[in-house]
Amino acid sequence: MRDASFAGNHLARFWQTQRNGVGLPLRLALAMLIWWILMDGSGADMLPGLPVVILAALTPPYLGKSRPWKWSFSALLRILPVFLWFSMRSGVQIAYLALLRHRLLTPEVMTYAWRLPPGPARLFLASIINLVPGTLSMQIREEALTIHFLHNAQANVSSVQVLEEMVGDLFQTALLERPQ
Repeated sequence: MRDASFAGNHLARFWQTQRNGVGLPLRLALAMLIWWILMDGSGADMLPGLPVVILAALTPPYLGKSRPWKWSFSALLRILPVFLWFSMRSGVQIAYLALLRHRLLTPEVMTYAWRLPPGPARLFLASIINLVPGTLSMQIREEALTIHFLHNAQANVSSVQVLEEMVGDLFQTALLERPQ
């Protein structure tokens, strides 16, 4: 009998986290839309992936005991154009350098000490660094992030600092003092 009440408690807690029934149907609709796009709109190809789509929708948005994080909408509106500018600027620079005959690329690996506190903001920063052409987050450690720059690492560190400050604003977290 204890097993039934244990399962009932988990099920009740799960439904409670679904925002009064809106969360699960919304995640299910989004998962189905993504699958439909991946299948090029073919209805016949939707059926084999339906169990995976349902499982993906049933998976809670955050796992474990971590609390859900909140974004600041105004900070999101500020970070988007800056991120797009960094991406376009880097893309043009890397394309230009790739087309040169002399290949003036100067790849370099740098260690960047975190100012963001531990948590999802660090992972988000490492992820958006990967989206900027010519950069790659190589290793995420407790004390620092190792970044590979395809060209001119010293000049690009200031861009990483700007992104880190904006991610801190986005996640509404204060930055830590830089270690000496």
